[in-house]
Amino acid sequence: MKTVNRITFWDQIPEIIDPRHTALLVVDVQNDFYHPDGLYSKNGKRMQQTYGTLPGIVDLVKFAQDRNIMVVFLQQITLPHGRSDSPSWMRLKCRDGKNPEYTLKNSWGAQLAQGLEPTPNDVVIEKFRSDAFVKTQLDAVLDTQGIRSLVVVGTSTEGCVESSIRGASYHDYYVVAVEDLICSTNPELHQGSMNFIKARYPVCRSEEIRKIWNDAR
Repeated sequence: MKTVNRITFWDQIPEIIDPRHTALLVVDVQNDFYHPDGLYSKNGKRMQQTYGTLPGIVDLVKFAQDRNIMVVFLQQITLPHGRSDSPSWMRLKCRDGKNPEYTLKNSWGAQLAQGLEPTPNDVVIEKFRSDAFVKTQLDAVLDTQGIRSLVVVGTSTEGCVESSIRGASYHDYYVVAVEDLICSTNPELHQGSMNFIKARYPVCRSEEIRKIWNDAR
């Protein structure tokens, strides 16, 4: 711990992600973004990194669940007929000819990827925007459960992951990004976003997270 201007704060990763006050934030690990039959794959996205991270995400989720560490599953949702899309958001979604109909509510594409099964200790939060704190109940849920730190995995690095990391930070949560379990279909944007995240927030690998959580028991 450190103290600056009479404010004491956690500074080292093991104290930041102590299981007593930490949740695992799983960002948009859904069929449309992770499955070979999902919308991203069918639209010709570069899926190699995405496919490579899924087994590790599933393993870390199960590891957390076995230790009663709360897992928060974020689901990007699109309502049919553009009911969740403002004009500015629709323009963003349609840039470069992109298909805006991903993760339609109640569709197979919106479901969590295979291997991810929420337990009664977990929470599923639907969101309409990249930042998971925008117009959702996420902050209230975390606060009532005494959560002060978030360990973040998922997709896409430069989109919902970075946006939710920023949002968490601006809502006064500690954030640790799991470098090997964050992915994008654009390697260049992934690297640029990771450079930003590393400049501001703690970053480590999934095996380090497991060791810290195991030792904390």
